[in-house]
Amino acid sequence: MLRIIVLLLTTIGFSASAVTINLTGKVKNSSGKAVSGAIVVLANQNMIDTTDASGTYSFKKAAVSVSRMSEKPVTQSVELNNGILSLNLPGNSNVKVELFDVHGNLISRELNSTASAGSYQFNLMNRNFASSMILAKVCVGNEVTTFQFFPFGNRSRKLQGSTRTSSEKFVLTKVSEVIDTIKASSSGYLTGSRQISSYEGTMDITLDSSTLKLFSFFVTSQKALEKLSGSTNGFGGDFRFGKTGQGAGLLGADSICECIAEMSMPGSKVKKWRAFLSVEKGPKGTQVNAIDRIGSGPWYDRTGRLLADKLSELTAGNRPINADEDIINDLPNEDGVPNHRPDPTKDYVDNHHTVTGSNKQGKLNSSTSTCDDWTSVTSTDRPMCGFSWPRGMGGGASNWITGFQANGCVAGAHTTNAMGSRNNKIIGSDGGYGGFYCFALVP
Repeated sequence: MLRIIVLLLTTIGFSASAVTINLTGKVKNSSGKAVSGAIVVLANQNMIDTTDASGTYSFKKAAVSVSRMSEKPVTQSVELNNGILSLNLPGNSNVKVELFDVHGNLISRELNSTASAGSYQFNLMNRNFASSMILAKVCVGNEVTTFQFFPFGNRSRKLQGSTRTSSEKFVLTKVSEVIDTIKASSSGYLTGSRQISSYEGTMDITLDSSTLKLFSFFVTSQKALEKLSGSTNGFGGDFRFGKTGQGAGLLGADSICECIAEMSMPGSKVKKWRAFLSVEKGPKGTQVNAIDRIGSGPWYDRTGRLLADKLSELTAGNRPINADEDIINDLPNEDGVPNHRPDPTKDYVDNHHTVTGSNKQGKLNSSTSTCDDWTSVTSTDRPMCGFSWPRGMGGGASNWITGFQANGCVAGAHTTNAMGSRNNKIIGSDGGYGGFYCFALVP
């Protein structure tokens, strides 16, 4: 489930009726395992149950009074849940739905219509997509929400075929009103909730962990960037990832970090991930330095090994001082694997160049070392890179933040015989693929 915004509804204009409650379901964690002993509350009916060893809860009661919400919600909300876009409109609104690829290029305009007050659904799962990541931009009146949408089914099955580009019109479907909310809580987890439109049936709830293992640093692997970009060339110098407006490149890179972290350790998206990238103009139109946006530490890799305790240790030398000796000279990717040899069954690869746009202090290197603030694959900039593992044990070829300027911003990788790529303009020239560092604000 991917949910970017969840705004709870308030109710207005109730009518009462009597119904029978026969509602059951399971509480699971983000890995799909049952959560036993969770407290489940059916809010409007003041009913409470505790999940059993299989994570199951059950509410049963005859002839209860239920107040059904009228068609007019008080609060506007927009959700994307398992491919279903849900809208609650407090009044007549113009609704637009557009789909983009991860570089911000428009794929198709799905919807542009006026809808009256009420609750609606729009199914994005009945499309065929070529990419593993789609960005859905939803405009309701003047409010704009962008979702990162993975076009997979509940079994993570990738839909086959090419992207739909026809002019076929799709319409919003008005759905039943919300009558109640189920909330589940358990020690070590964030509270989860689901709104329901019926007191009968099955409703499962997934809880995200609030006590995750130490994990707050990684190098984005080539495999992960290929998966999210939908291309073997990766993102190049354009990290917008569907974000728009000032600072889109930086914010998109943060989102890429979050997605990769979540894929590696489900639930870790709550740690607030930041890309170690500098820009000339960030979200507020001012310079942003990579070192100033990653928190105060400490930072650990996916297996709990220390990178650094505090900011000063990151910039005190060519490698972070006090880092675990197993990772200091080969910074690990999101799975805790040394990035110099991401596949242990294969030989080492020449992939040390990691983009930062920064100098040794982690601050902006220059206005021409960021691929137009990480928004362009056609920029004439030469992005500044650090070395995730040292090419040599001294000099500029071993500083993890800075020391090499790639030839250009074009998407592309060159991780074998790197010296042969000097004349092209790809971001992966001379030994790289456009990878970058990710840090979390919570250890």
